[in-house]
Amino acid sequence: MKKLAHLVAFLVLLTPAMAQQKPQYSQYLFNNYLLNPALSGIENYTDVRMGTRRQWVGIEGAPVTYYVSGHTSLGMSDRNRPLGQTGKGFIPKTPVIGNRNTKFHKSRPHHGFGAMAQVDRTGPLSNTSLNATYAYHHPLSKRINMSVGVSSGLVQTRLDGNAIHLRNEGDPALQHGRLSQTNFDLGLGTWIYSDNFYVGFSAAQLLTEKMAKNENSAIAKQGLQPHYFATSGVRLRVRYDLSLEPSVMVKVAAPSPVSVDLNLKATYANRIWAGISYRHKDAVAALAGINLNYILDMGYSYDLTTSELSTASAGSHELILGIKLQNKGRLLCPQWLW
Repeated sequence: MKKLAHLVAFLVLLTPAMAQQKPQYSQYLFNNYLLNPALSGIENYTDVRMGTRRQWVGIEGAPVTYYVSGHTSLGMSDRNRPLGQTGKGFIPKTPVIGNRNTKFHKSRPHHGFGAMAQVDRTGPLSNTSLNATYAYHHPLSKRINMSVGVSSGLVQTRLDGNAIHLRNEGDPALQHGRLSQTNFDLGLGTWIYSDNFYVGFSAAQLLTEKMAKNENSAIAKQGLQPHYFATSGVRLRVRYDLSLEPSVMVKVAAPSPVSVDLNLKATYANRIWAGISYRHKDAVAALAGINLNYILDMGYSYDLTTSELSTASAGSHELILGIKLQNKGRLLCPQWLW
């Protein structure tokens, strides 16, 4: 069963429609920057994230993903940061809710810059991407802000033909040796946000022309597959130290089926959060995380597969580590990326 699932997944990945799918994440709630370049520099510190995902554990050659991302702001004001959020010392006390001033101040226009690198391996097929991002943030009102962003970079796809073993070794569609292809990548996004809601739209892999190709390779006969994301969430304050944050994400990557995620996250004392996510016809995920201090935070999720792969898969694991650099306000919990 494992070898059969491996072969089916590999053959699907070689089709023109599916060859350039972006990695799947459950912890994007913890780092929406992965999906939308408009979040570059949204916080008043340098936000560095490192993550890994092991999908469909138990299936030989199942996807394994690694990434690192970082973005920072230029010209941002921190006048609205909560007071007393970290207390004294490296490991802070339970935060106190409150603003530096009794009146909420409009955020200043500012710029954001960032970069991310991702490696996604599925059996003999691997994708490596490197992107730089830029965003401009501007207030629409006293409490509502809007940003627009752009991402550009390269995506390299490699196929290790030596790792493919079929009964018919003479298949002309496959060759031994290592084959590779490099594509330019372009992404756009916008993000409308306040202290209690957000709405975002983004598009990735918009360029489909190939920079390099091998005419004898099946993998070189298609370009990138465009992806479109729409996401929205609200923060509902249950009491002063507890909030509920429902959200939804819709992904369109035609001709693949539309993917819909429904999420619910609860945050206590700006320090601990837990939630559940349902991905239509794919998986149910349990998520949890903790802000250890004003520098380190971490999150973990486990996906229980609900698709036909559930008979062969033991689920998916995802781990993310966050580092807040130059966090002069000693913010324990992000102000805008809650």
